[in-house]
Amino acid sequence: MAIPSPEAFCRMWAGGRLTFSKPLRVGVPAKRVSTIEQIQEKEGRSGSLLFVTVKHSIYQHQELILTEEQDIVYREPTPYKAAPGKPAPEAEWLEQFEIDPVMLFRYSAVTFNGHRIHYDWRYVTETEGYPSLVVHGPLTATLVLRAFTKAKPDAVVRSFAFKGVQPIISDQTVEVGGLVESSGVAQVWAATGNGISQTGKVTFE
Repeated sequence: MAIPSPEAFCRMWAGGRLTFSKPLRVGVPAKRVSTIEQIQEKEGRSGSLLFVTVKHSIYQHQELILTEEQDIVYREPTPYKAAPGKPAPEAEWLEQFEIDPVMLFRYSAVTFNGHRIHYDWRYVTETEGYPSLVVHGPLTATLVLRAFTKAKPDAVVRSFAFKGVQPIISDQTVEVGGLVESSGVAQVWAATGNGISQTGKVTFE
């Protein structure tokens, strides 16, 4: 079966994985090498899905500093249907955030993200079928990892993997939390009143 053109789909961030090999040094020139690792077509409850995995490798002085894999999914435009998610487990640390349109616009600007579902209310409601603006998956992941580093300030993060479970719609209270489940491994997540929206794992020393 031929893979449909990505232009026919709505784009979502499904998850990502980061591996920190060495500290990224401020003021030192860096080089990023990006490759498409995989393209895979699947059938989901909402129709055809196209998964694309992109790998970014960051170098300084020819040394690999950081590796990031991004999982992007393209879906057919269909009305958004909220479904109750699993409740969050008991947390060792927990923070709450009110994510509003201003925060979404600023994050789009600082990350050069032009996807209109994060700042164009008319587009996201009329074209992509969401009830309001959608929170960036990486913004949620940023808040999750920030909460971990605040709770464990002496930890050295070695890797961070996260996966979207369901979209977070703006103007909701988002809780981010986690717990250390074993030596050097923490389970982390983000949740709303509708249940868990993003899960993740941090490895650290």
